[in-house]
Amino acid sequence: MPWLHMIFDAWEDYKRQREQEVREAAEQEAAQLEALAAFADADLGDLEGDEERRSKKDEKKKKKRKDKKDKK
Repeated sequence: MPWLHMIFDAWEDYKRQREQEVREAAEQEAAQLEALAAFADADLGDLEGDEERRSKKDEKKKKKRKDKKDKK
């Protein structure tokens, strides 16, 4: 019954492959969590400057819109 041995070998290969996929998925999830934690701990002080720049741009746009309305 050599075909029976082939079936069992294929089953063992399948189990090993699934275990490997589970390990890889766990490693990937751990890496993602680590990256997320690093991002959460990052100093985001530069964002304040970006907000100031955005607000200045918004003020300029509002002035332009207001000037256009006044000309009509």
